[in-house]
Amino acid sequence: MVTTNSTSRRLAQSTDQTRMRRRGLRKALLTPLVCSVMASIGMFGGISALFAGAMCVVFHGVLKQDILFSQVGTVLLIIAIPMILLGSVFLDEIDLRK
Repeated sequence: MVTTNSTSRRLAQSTDQTRMRRRGLRKALLTPLVCSVMASIGMFGGISALFAGAMCVVFHGVLKQDILFSQVGTVLLIIAIPMILLGSVFLDEIDLRK
């Protein structure tokens, strides 16, 4: 019983130390400047990818023998969603830093 209790204490201390290291690394890497740049790239890039993807799909509809616009449009429309989501995550990180 004593060994189990001391083992659980050591495990709790090591997880606390790991959390503190991660927290410090996160604080050092995610400065407000980095978060704002990544948020603007994510949000602007995602919205731009939506418009560019929609235009590629429209061009593919007009040009029946085209292959490239269809594939590029699909990729841009799919990649826009994660870009906007990542931009919003970094935008939330800016609010947490204030």
